[in-house]
Amino acid sequence: MDKTMNEIFMLQYRIKRYQSMGNGPMCQALNGKLQKLLAKQASAM
Repeated sequence: MDKTMNEIFMLQYRIKRYQSMGNGPMCQALNGKLQKLLAKQASAM
């Protein structure tokens, strides 16, 4: 669980960095990963 939370925070950080650089496609890819992780975490609870 702790590893998943760490991964979620890391993805959120990377998404913000790519947004600030104006890299939309990479943001979309990372958002997809983030949504899958969040869904997996929600189903685990």
